[in-house]
Amino acid sequence: MNTYSINYSLKDITPPLNWYYYLTHYVFEPWRREGNSLVRLFKFPSGKLGLVKVNFSGTTQKPQANLTIHSHQKLSPTDQTWIKDLISWCFDFHTDVSEFYDQICQKDPVLKAASEELYGAKLRTDPDVFESVIGVVMAQNVQFQRIYTMLKLLCHHFGDHQDYHGQTYFTFPAPQILAHTPLAKIRACKVGYRDKYIQGIAEYIIKNKIDLNKLRQIKDTNNIRQELIKLPGVGPYTADLTLAIGFRRPSFHLDLFSREAMYTFYFKGKKVSDPKITNFVNNRWGKWKHHAMLLLTTNTDEWAQKLGLTFRLKSGAKSHHTPGV
Repeated sequence: MNTYSINYSLKDITPPLNWYYYLTHYVFEPWRREGNSLVRLFKFPSGKLGLVKVNFSGTTQKPQANLTIHSHQKLSPTDQTWIKDLISWCFDFHTDVSEFYDQICQKDPVLKAASEELYGAKLRTDPDVFESVIGVVMAQNVQFQRIYTMLKLLCHHFGDHQDYHGQTYFTFPAPQILAHTPLAKIRACKVGYRDKYIQGIAEYIIKNKIDLNKLRQIKDTNNIRQELIKLPGVGPYTADLTLAIGFRRPSFHLDLFSREAMYTFYFKGKKVSDPKITNFVNNRWGKWKHHAMLLLTTNTDEWAQKLGLTFRLKSGAKSHHTPGV
């Protein structure tokens, strides 16, 4: 067993950073929480596999992080630099969100209530855009807790795997695998009608020799959106959410939950048109609109009570556990 330790200096992480939010919310397979760490199996550029443990400590204003990597093969300095940079990207170590939390939220009674427990929460991004697209497709028209089950099954059935310390860890499935998997086996992951979209996206990527991660290099967000919509099963909602969790671009996707939040907190319970919501969001929050979305859709039924309001939908953000399969 080869073990590597990589430290992030104080200048590598821009506070505030609510790392506890990362541990307790939206922990989907192949990520797992182990104590104050998030762990998953990665395939490195060299093709080697390694178990990466992201260890958090410190406070929101003085956050600290380091990586512990275990691998059955030796990892090159290039592999180690790659994972250090990737984890920094995934957990948004560099973005300064103080303007959003210290100014915008303090002037907005709704966001102020929502941010009391989530102060310093940043947008975690998936390592690969393909993972983001498939994850959002799975989130279509489904109760949130079911997403945990579907992703767990998909990773366990089709991801690469290795054993460490008596446990088996998995990567997210590659498009090459899903493109050539019988549809019935994908459907067995309890994905329902989404099976054909999951395979269709993988087939489209392989057939057209597309590297979705290269879309991150495109500056015009609308151009990225148009490329995403070319994928099977990807409409405006899926594209907008993928822009957020796959690209960290300012986005405010509209679904049942986000619409209900906007109706309840900003339109006095009145249903209004999507264009009216979009215009409101862009004017009010601008580049911070997805951070506002994060707060408005996380633990909403809990913090709404501080405002004397009842929010009828339950948030599935908290990762109490990964449901059994």
